[in-house]
Amino acid sequence: MKNKIKDFVTNTCTLILAFVFIYTAVSKVYDWEGTWDSLYNQVFPIWFADILFFALPVLEIGIAGLLVSSKWEKMGLWLSGILMVLFTGYVGLIYIGFFDRVPCSCGGVISSFSWGQHLLFNLFLLGVVGVGLKLKEEGRWRKDEIKKREKGKGKRKKGKGERGKV
Repeated sequence: MKNKIKDFVTNTCTLILAFVFIYTAVSKVYDWEGTWDSLYNQVFPIWFADILFFALPVLEIGIAGLLVSSKWEKMGLWLSGILMVLFTGYVGLIYIGFFDRVPCSCGGVISSFSWGQHLLFNLFLLGVVGVGLKLKEEGRWRKDEIKKREKGKGKRKKGKGERGKV
């Protein structure tokens, strides 16, 4: 894949993820009562819902900020991946009926998804993270190779007669 296309795809991946995280954070804050009710209807302990109520929007906005920062983009992709693995695992457990009851769904547009659709959406986002990380890593290797070549161009081997000449 050409470098411009790789850069475009990487940027698209990070922007998709940043948009999703900002959207979900704003949805949680905008409908804080619905978020509160939803979190307290989950299958985990109440103390954990208390933490998530405040931490999730901050975490999602923080990750979105990392994703749009060229210096911290890779860290944002890794944190996105970790968060999406946790979300996807939880949705997957709900989908296969692991819990005694099914908690209410997420807010915003995602609230219209079935648990199966939600699982597929999360798997898609995990794929976006994977593509972004792979291309970011390839880009880093490409830059390292360019630096090595540029260093090598500046050095010239001395011929037999050039040693010791002033």
